[in-house]
Amino acid sequence: MTFLKQLLTATVVMLVSLPGVAGDIPVALAGLLERQSLANHAEIAQLGSYNLTSLAQAGEQNYAYLTQFGLENTLTVEQQGFNNSVTAEQSGRSNSATILQVGANNVIQLQQLGDGNSITIQQTGAAAEMSITQFK
Repeated sequence: MTFLKQLLTATVVMLVSLPGVAGDIPVALAGLLERQSLANHAEIAQLGSYNLTSLAQAGEQNYAYLTQFGLENTLTVEQQGFNNSVTAEQSGRSNSATILQVGANNVIQLQQLGDGNSITIQQTGAAAEMSITQFK
């Protein structure tokens, strides 16, 4: 099996207005995406300030749909295996999620709403499904 390794660092810029400042000031949001192998798919959207997303995909046909809205949210996802799927949304302030998914045909759906939520998820095996919603 031949492995293709891509490293892509994306910075998203959002314009905000600050009191006492003429015009808009760009605030950087960071995302890190690392893929090993072929046919993995990722969509990362961040809106707000100081959000950080880190994604590592190893294997084939893994899917990650990651969204963060708000301030100071952190999302770390690692996928290993085949045909795994993670959909994660964090909205609010100072939310944290760490997800490890290993195996085949696994599904995780995570939604954290509010401020100060924290979760660590480890999903291993085959054909496991998990859906979690946290409000705080």
